[in-house]
Order: sequence, then C-alpha cells, then structure tokens
Amino acid sequence: MHDGNQVLRFENKFKASDLGGLGVELTERKGTGNYDKERTKFNFSFVPLEKSTLKEQVYSNINKNKIYYNDSKNVNLLNGAVVTSGKEFFQTLGMNFKPSGRKIEYGKNKDEDILIPDIKDEKDIPEKVKIFFKDSYDFLEDFVGKENIVYAEVHYDEDTPHMHFYFIPVVNEVKRKVFETDSKGNLIKHEVTGKDGIKKLLPIQKKDANGKNMYTIEKGKFVNCDQFWKEKGGKASYAKIQDDYNKYINDKGYNLFRGNIGDNVYHKTKAQKEIEDMNKQIEEMKLEFERNKKLNQIELETINQIKDLDDNEVLNPQKNKISLYKGKDVDNLIDYSKQIKKQNILNTKYIKEKDYTIETMTKKIETLSLENTKLKDGRGIKERDELIEKQKQIIKEKNSIIESLENQVEKLMKHLKEFKEKMYSLCDKFCRALGHKIGIHYNKNDDIDYDEMEMYANKINRNYAYKDKSDDFEIGR
Repeated sequence: MHDGNQVLRFENKFKASDLGGLGVELTERKGTGNYDKERTKFNFSFVPLEKSTLKEQVYSNINKNKIYYNDSKNVNLLNGAVVTSGKEFFQTLGMNFKPSGRKIEYGKNKDEDILIPDIKDEKDIPEKVKIFFKDSYDFLEDFVGKENIVYAEVHYDEDTPHMHFYFIPVVNEVKRKVFETDSKGNLIKHEVTGKDGIKKLLPIQKKDANGKNMYTIEKGKFVNCDQFWKEKGGKASYAKIQDDYNKYINDKGYNLFRGNIGDNVYHKTKAQKEIEDMNKQIEEMKLEFERNKKLNQIELETINQIKDLDDNEVLNPQKNKISLYKGKDVDNLIDYSKQIKKQNILNTKYIKEKDYTIETMTKKIETLSLENTKLKDGRGIKERDELIEKQKQIIKEKNSIIESLENQVEKLMKHLKEFKEKMYSLCDKFCRALGHKIGIHYNKNDDIDYDEMEMYANKINRNYAYKDKSDDFEIGR
C-alpha cells in the first residue's frame, strides 16, 4: 500500500515571450490558480527571484555564466518541473486540510468539498513536508546543475502544496557547421532564393570525401533544449527520470507510487487523470453536439486565422527590415503588434459566438410565441411572458457587449495601423543611420539593400552578445 502517487511533471517549451506571463504568475500569484493570499507568505524559496522579473533573471544567469545562446524567438530558453502528490500523501506527513467552500466539478468525487491546506502559522507546516521538498529539490539540482537553476519555490497558497523548479537547459558542447573559404579565409557564398522569393547570399557548407556535411565540435556552455534531453536519454529520458526519482525519494523513507512501468505505459499525472474522468462524460456531452457544432466551426476559423498570422508575420512584407535589429525594443514592438492582431481575431470570434447565441435565443422566443395558443391557464401565460422578457433582456445585454467589442476592435485596428506606419518609418531611418555609420550613404530616394544591411547588423550585434555563431560570415566590403 502506498501513501500517495508520485507527481513529477516537466515542461520544456518556455520561450523569451513566455517569461513575462510566467513570472507574474509565479511571483505576483496572478493567473489561473486558486491563490489564497493569506497563505502566500508561507511560500518558501530554494532559489529566489533576485531580479525584478523572471525574464531579467534568466538573461542575468546566461550572461553571468557566459552561456552562448541563439536569440531567435523560437528558442526554448527555460525548462520547468513541478513536484507534488495528492492530499492524502501530505496528510501522512502530518499536514492538516480544511474545506475550501468550493466543490469538485467532475470525476468520481464530484460535488465533494475541495480541501485546502490549513495553514495559519509557520508551525502548521510539518517538518516532514519541508524535508520532502528539500529532498526533491536536491534531486533536481543534481539532475540539471546548480548553476543552471533560475528559480525554485514551494507554494503552500494553492489547493495542494507543490514545488516549481525552473532551469536553463545547458549543454557543454555543440556541433558547428564548417563552411567553404577562399585562399584568404573569406567565406564562399552562393545565391539562394527563399520561400518568399527573395534572393540571398549564404555560405556554402563544406562536405567530406563521402559528400556528407562537415561539422566541428565546439566546447563551452550553450543553451540547447533538444540536445539537453537527448543527452538525458532522448524519448526515454522522461520515463527514466521518473524511475530514478521514485527510487531516490523512496530510499529517503517515503512511500510514493511510481505508476505502471512497461510497454509505453508511463506515470499518469494529475492532468491525465482529470482527462480520463472527463472522458466518462462523453455520453452526456453528445446531447450538446448539435448546439456546439456551429461554435466549433467558429473556433476552427479563428485557429486558422491565428495560424496564418504566425506563419506570415504581422509586418510582412517589412519583416526583413525589422529583423535587422536585435534590440529588445523592436522585438517587443513586433510582439505587441502580433498580440493586437490576435486579439482582434479573438474579438471577432467572440462576436460570432454571441451572434449565434442571439440567433438561438430568438428562435426560442419564436417557439414560445407559437406555443402561446396552447397555454390554457393564466399562470402559464404569465410564466411565458416573464421568460420572453428575460430573454429579451439577455439579448439586449449581449447586443450592448457586441457593440462595445466592435468599438474596441475599431480602436485596436487604428492603433495597429499607426504602429505599422511608425515601424516602417523607423526601419528606413535605422537602415540609413547604420549605412552612414559604416560608410554606405543612401540618398533620400535610393532603394536600400536590406539583405546587405542585415549582414552588417548581425556582425555588429555579435560583438555585443553571447550567441550561437553557426551563421557567422565575413564582411567583404
């Protein structure tokens, strides 16, 4: 018999754009969780946030430890882990729980009270619970390396005690491409036409006697999420760490259940268990199929619009102009413009959903009107009239919401237009300014060679930041 289930979950897809929201949730306790601010003061940090934001702390760690990284928006800079178990496990360690006043919404325990930690003083946190999280922290510290940990804190202010653990996935060597060079050591380049139809000069990768691309091994410290997990065992790494953690923690005297081990059967997390419980309600949900059919269509249209936005970029065809500059301000402005566009799409989806709701309500009112002749007693007529008035009021409120949203969309589109015009103007000014700085003088009406300016910009940026040097080139001017 076990005291509880082992829960060790990893998330390895935190990019630079994700760090702001994640940091707010972790430190300001704002987000989707059920936070009890009266218990927040009892949260305990193994590695506290020393900078003003999580994003700042990540880059501070990278620079302090001289870690090379690729500053692309798609690079996974941060990985995370959550350690916890069920309430029954913490109860065996001496922690008391109390009813929260909220009910479980689904599963076999539906409608039962949700229990939360009963903590009013530091002494209400049993020493065994503190030691459990310290033992778990020690395991993860050894797994990723102490110098790579950015933030680690135990939260007692939610429904179940748990530890958040975030780290930079660092490897000690990477493969670099070897490029063809001339007798003077300059890179030999060839013209390549991209998917966008734009021609560029790119270095030619060197090949060995067998025609295979050549690489060289570079030692150091590098952010590389894929390689980090490959070195830990590839596809089997997550299962292996579950096994290792279970042996480690139970050797410490705990009694946690690892889960089923075998042919592709992995430990079931709390989230997976909830999904299984929800699947049991499929039969009931089928009754809602026809009603949801239209809403699903609206959702699909919205997803496709957002996907097209991510693929095409908001500022096309000016993308090449802005990508010359790696400054945080320009990146933030581009992210901001994309968020505006996405919000516009989501607002449109919201309006469509409300239109459908109004349409449905209108049909119900028409049905009630037709049934009017069938009502024989005065009480029935009164109830009908009250229901109709209630539906009309709802429709009026929804129309008011839609009108407000339409006004917001109009304002957002106006701001987006102004923002794009400003960005286009800034890009031209930046390019001309950079040209003057390096001796390439463009007249007012000259067309700017943005590909050439991009090469110079990359060269300058590389002198001021640690980063992936796989796209190094020589300035041949």
